[in-house]
Amino acid sequence: MNSTETTPERPQEAAHPPRAAILMVDDHPANLLALEAILEPLGQELVKATSGEDALKQLLQRDFAVILMDVQMPGLDGFQTAALIKQRERTRTIPIIFLTALSRDAAHVFKGYAHGAVDYLLKPFDPEILRSKVSVFVDLFLKEQQLQRQATLLRQRDREMLERQGALRYRRLTESLPEIMWAARADGSLTYANRAWRDYTGHQEGYELSLATFLQDVHPADRERMSGVWGEALERVQGSANEFRLRRKDGVYRWHLARAVPEHDEHGALVGWLAIATDIDDKRRAEETLGRFKTTLDATLDCVLMFSPDTLTLAYANAGAAKQLNAGVDELVGLSVLEVESAFDETGFRKLLAPLMSGTLPSQTYSTNHRRRDGSEVPVEVVLQYVAEGEGPGRFISVARDITERQRAETALRLASEAKDAFLAAASHELRTPLAAAKGHAHLALLKLGGQTEAGPGKSLQIINRQIDRMAKLVEDLLDISRLQAGRLSLELEPFDLSQLVLETRDRMAVLSQTHELKVEVPEHLEGTWDRGRLDQVLTNLLSNAIRYSPEGGVVLVRVVAEGDSGVHLSVKDQGVGIPSEKQRLIFERFGRAHGSKYGGLGLGLTISQGIVEQHGGRIWAESVGTIGQGSTFNVWLPRRTETQSATPTDVSRTPS
Repeated sequence: MNSTETTPERPQEAAHPPRAAILMVDDHPANLLALEAILEPLGQELVKATSGEDALKQLLQRDFAVILMDVQMPGLDGFQTAALIKQRERTRTIPIIFLTALSRDAAHVFKGYAHGAVDYLLKPFDPEILRSKVSVFVDLFLKEQQLQRQATLLRQRDREMLERQGALRYRRLTESLPEIMWAARADGSLTYANRAWRDYTGHQEGYELSLATFLQDVHPADRERMSGVWGEALERVQGSANEFRLRRKDGVYRWHLARAVPEHDEHGALVGWLAIATDIDDKRRAEETLGRFKTTLDATLDCVLMFSPDTLTLAYANAGAAKQLNAGVDELVGLSVLEVESAFDETGFRKLLAPLMSGTLPSQTYSTNHRRRDGSEVPVEVVLQYVAEGEGPGRFISVARDITERQRAETALRLASEAKDAFLAAASHELRTPLAAAKGHAHLALLKLGGQTEAGPGKSLQIINRQIDRMAKLVEDLLDISRLQAGRLSLELEPFDLSQLVLETRDRMAVLSQTHELKVEVPEHLEGTWDRGRLDQVLTNLLSNAIRYSPEGGVVLVRVVAEGDSGVHLSVKDQGVGIPSEKQRLIFERFGRAHGSKYGGLGLGLTISQGIVEQHGGRIWAESVGTIGQGSTFNVWLPRRTETQSATPTDVSRTPS
């Protein structure tokens, strides 16, 4: 077991000036005793260490004037221990004297000096000589001027040692680089390639390195260019940087950026070249992708803008933006987006951006006006989206489409629709008078026949009478649509029993089909304030639809449930063909029919029913899985008491919420 011992101080020496410490390192205790005997006359503090490790521990605790160290030791030998001592700033200037009896050749002695030794003594040595040498170092340690001179000497020796080890250090450094590196002589002939190059190309150490062999790993399309670039750099003696493709050991060519710089000595003379190649393949591919993306955006007719969420400054504008805003791309980049978004101030615009940055909304779509550079404005529809960039602030992307032509088309369509609606309203109104006259004459004719309607003129008059009724209902539906659009559908509110109305309607509709069973589930009494005639119209329409769209017959169930004093829930369920999910929004639009003209009807009944229900302050909706035989359920919710309210124009093309 290694140990460290310190010779105790003698009492009679306590009054002496401070002593220097001398570290003796040897793995043989006998050698340490011999050294102690030799150095004891110097009157200094002698510290013994039996290994390189013990010596290093002692050096962590105190300073020493000199170190006497055996070269041959187990574990850390003298050279290794000395190397570690020299690596530490505090101990690197401590003189080391190597003592050995084995290695007497000059190379080994030189190695000792190379490891920082101040002397190399061969055993057996003269005790007086050793004592004299140690005494010198002790005096240097105790005397500041001598210590400074010794420090200068040690620095000089360190410098000489670094020069001797320069080539080795240079090689180790280049071998550790992650990037490919070459070295060349002044004439351009390659002399060295580092480990990164060997790992990349798969060439082993010792591979014949020359310009010709280097070019074999360069892509054929780049060889001539790279050879010319290298020749030009040698001729001008100046650095160069070029991109080229270098073959990897698996045969794949990857783009690299090669930088070559001339190397000069202290007198400015060219002594060689250094070149480093950085793999830029991923970056180059990303730039190419970005370039294609930018080309695509520039080809887009829409206005595409990117801006910072912090400053709202435009960082990108495509060619479509330049055209739409009547400005160059360079003019737009750097502007505030608020100079384009003329309808917003900064506070309002940031409120628009907030849910996008928080992730509450994936995007915002809105219509506004963009201000051109000449001050004019263009109507646009904007889709705004926030794109995060890792831990960075991210960017906003705004895509704005010019909707000038669309607005013109919508205006023309609206005017045409208004003209059509006006025509239908006028035509329907004008048709009421001749229909009423025809109805009256048909009725009088039937009375004159005395009820003989089974054959002959009576049967024909009966058919005419039914068709007049059908035409009258169609005219009334068209007038109701017109009233809804104009906001002139008024309600005649009165208290009545809704249960009684449902039963009456059921009885009236039951005669229309013998194949349907009309079942009713209603409270005994359910009074409220509504327009009886209009609710009769709604209920009749729902029952008619239930019968029409159940061609195979089945049960039609009408259920009414009171929801306290606040409202009433009415539902009509059939077992018919059902409504496909994608058509359930269509059926409440004008002329909207889920199954086309197959089952008849104009598609106005549900539109009118929706308007009547909403005029009462209620809502109507449909539920269906769209499967034949499972039918549909139409639901109506009404407040128990409808307040008198003025009618407002209604968009009868919208769907219920």
